Amino acid sequence: MEPTINSIQKTMIGHGLLIMFVALGTGLLLWVSILGGFEIYPGFILQIEIGGTPEGWAKVHRGVPMNSLMLIALAFVVVQINLSSSKEKILAWTFICTGWANTIFYISANFSSNRGLSFGDNKFGSADIFSVIALAPAYLFGVLSMFAILYMAFFCFKKT
Repeated sequence: MEPTINSIQKTMIGHGLLIMFVALGTGLLLWVSILGGFEIYPGFILQIEIGGTPEGWAKVHRGVPMNSLMLIALAFVVVQINLSSSKEKILAWTFICTGWANTIFYISANFSSNRGLSFGDNKFGSADIFSVIALAPAYLFGVLSMFAILYMAFFCFKKT
């Protein structure tokens, strides 16, 4: 018996794969950040300043794939717990937005003086536009996805 994948699963998987592509791209940015440029041929490095820190790019390169994998895994969970089609779509788009919001967070936080952890100044530095870009969508969809996960968990434990 061949497993079938419905359209909302394909959408979630597609976004998960795009986020994984971003993760691989941030690996290239990590390399450029550490090296200080891009090696065109052996011994010739084109100097490039990309901003952020090598440690920050390492965090991006580790964190973004987790969002990709979360989204791909949830693509299979959402349809297996027998929710209505409309609830599946709401949950799916909540998780898709969460994956992108967290991806934006990781990248923008690397440019933020305060690591994108607050809208105002904090112990790491001053707030800036990157703080807002990093935190606003991640905050919103992080909270929504936590409720979505709890909803799905309780739905699984509900007696049929």
